[in-house]
Amino acid sequence: MSSLLIPIQMRFGDIDSYGHVNNVTMLQYLEDARVRLMSRALPEDAAAGIPEGASFRSLLGERQTVIGRQEIEYTEQLLYRPGPVFVRVWVSSVGGSSFVLDYAVQEEDGSRVYAVAQTAVVQIDRGTGRPVRLDGTQRELLEQWVDAPTRFARRPAPAGA
Repeated sequence: MSSLLIPIQMRFGDIDSYGHVNNVTMLQYLEDARVRLMSRALPEDAAAGIPEGASFRSLLGERQTVIGRQEIEYTEQLLYRPGPVFVRVWVSSVGGSSFVLDYAVQEEDGSRVYAVAQTAVVQIDRGTGRPVRLDGTQRELLEQWVDAPTRFARRPAPAGA
């Protein structure tokens, strides 16, 4: 499994005065997908220390995750419709205390992509707020979702640069 496709139910209130999904709402769609991926039940694995019903989120203990960086590129307007839009989410890299989640906000079949994005997630100690290294179990779990990083459109260099 290298990615997860998550349906997100659009609401009429997601639309702004321009008639498309608001940019802030698009970030909320990414948040919904991220939380669902991190809360997804994992297969029990006693040898790896994963109890029945555990999720990545439940294995954090005295640690928590925070967002270190987000980047989003809007590729097409997303207009309201009664059916869901889909967010494909996967891991593009795993670092010492952080990992990067990539996203495509798209149609279920991938025929249209409305936005692509990346979020750097950092694991920290709840008490100190300092980064904490990912443990072996966390790395193993994250590596199950690894796929190629998102390609953002190239931007021309500023004049004189």
